[in-house]
Amino acid sequence: MILILICALSMNPFYDANFSSLPMRSVSVFSNPGGLGINTGGEALFTYHPDKIMAALLLNSIGAGMIKIDTIQYYEVSVGYKLPGAISLGYAYQFGDTSSNVLGFVCHVSHNFSLGYRTTIADKKHMFGGISIKPFQEYLILSGDIEYEGIDSVFNYYYGAIMQPVDGVKMNFHADQDFNWNAGLEISFGKIVLAGAYSKADEKFSGGVIISAQPYKTFLK
Repeated sequence: MILILICALSMNPFYDANFSSLPMRSVSVFSNPGGLGINTGGEALFTYHPDKIMAALLLNSIGAGMIKIDTIQYYEVSVGYKLPGAISLGYAYQFGDTSSNVLGFVCHVSHNFSLGYRTTIADKKHMFGGISIKPFQEYLILSGDIEYEGIDSVFNYYYGAIMQPVDGVKMNFHADQDFNWNAGLEISFGKIVLAGAYSKADEKFSGGVIISAQPYKTFLK
């Protein structure tokens, strides 16, 4: 139940971290370890919400992180591996108040279509799976995820979109089946990416920063 609570409250100001088919590099920590094998490098991530703090590090395809939600605190060590072709696999060990093992994969079927899946490995499996499509290249990304856990009868779905009018500037929106929505903005300066988001559910703002050795696309010329 603690793990489900963390997943329910841990909406990330970086949009890609909230959908199983999108994460790569440091946003894969506590999201989908399968993304750690994609575009590997060196990176640090930090996010802040009044009820949640998260920090993550990436070195090549190895990740580590800490997340604290109220009085619940978790840690993760994880690794990803890119198979020949379109699929990247990952494994994570999460520990703290309880412990769990997580498997995940991300499959870039094409430039415009990706799949993602992650699940805990135990008698009590907590699963996320979803897709993302790019109908207009990088200008628009549509995403959807389904969450399922049988013992506690958890079944949720999430959906969202990114609009990127220019390289390095992303406006995003995502919500759950009850229309608890989050809206945010990400701005890339190359090796530094800033993110901010507003959550309608708790009427609070969150923010984050990525510092990366490998540059992201940016609006700066």
